[in-house]
Amino acid sequence: MKKLAITATALVLGTASASAADLAARPYTKAPVPVAAVYNWTGFYIGVNGGYAWNDSQDVAVSGSPLITAAQPLTVPFAVRGLKPEGGLAGGTVGYNWQFGRGLVGIEADFDWADIRDSRFIDLPAAGPTVRTSASQNIDFFGTVRGRLGGLATDQLLLFVTGGLAYANVKSNANVDEFFGIGRQFRASADEIRYGWTVGAGAEWKFAPNWSIKGEYLYYDLGSHTIRGNQTNPVNGVDFATYSFNTRGSIARAGINYQFSGPVVARY
Repeated sequence: MKKLAITATALVLGTASASAADLAARPYTKAPVPVAAVYNWTGFYIGVNGGYAWNDSQDVAVSGSPLITAAQPLTVPFAVRGLKPEGGLAGGTVGYNWQFGRGLVGIEADFDWADIRDSRFIDLPAAGPTVRTSASQNIDFFGTVRGRLGGLATDQLLLFVTGGLAYANVKSNANVDEFFGIGRQFRASADEIRYGWTVGAGAEWKFAPNWSIKGEYLYYDLGSHTIRGNQTNPVNGVDFATYSFNTRGSIARAGINYQFSGPVVARY
């Protein structure tokens, strides 16, 4: 019996030793380490935008043949004052970003349908209130092709400056009208795509790996131009009026973009 008890005790001790060895051999699994998301801004993107535009106030200067210039006294400038087209615009955006560390360079193009317009008139006292000079301007589409240079304030927040080409379809009209349509008129109009430059700044925030929202301000300058109106009522090939316009202004707009590449990169 004593021998049997010794044997049983040895068996129990051996089994316990084997179990301890198995426990020691099991791999130790560490608790998961939290992952910080790093947003990758490199890649193509498309988006939509909308906003509001307002032109610098301008006086449309009027000059022309001696008949026109003699009709206005020196005490009152011969101009339509305070023409300031303004209105909304909305359209699409496409671009590409290259991220390098905390910096970013990119190129962006946009095209917006627009309704930016204004009209003004002045009654000329030199000939009594029967001579009215009027002018109007309308921008019905607006686009840019710009470079962007920025820096990441955080992984998700981009601050940038931008500048490049601006273009728009600009319609300008003017008329010197005597006796409100029954006398001489000097009508002039132009409907053309004008080119210039734009500069601005803005901010863009990624609220998801491939989605961002942005806000920006742009100042644009499409230059000055002069249009000529010959006498049309009655038709006269000698007398004419010229009208000088400029097209400069500001845009404030917001947009949302979708980036096709640039998934979240894990930082451990």
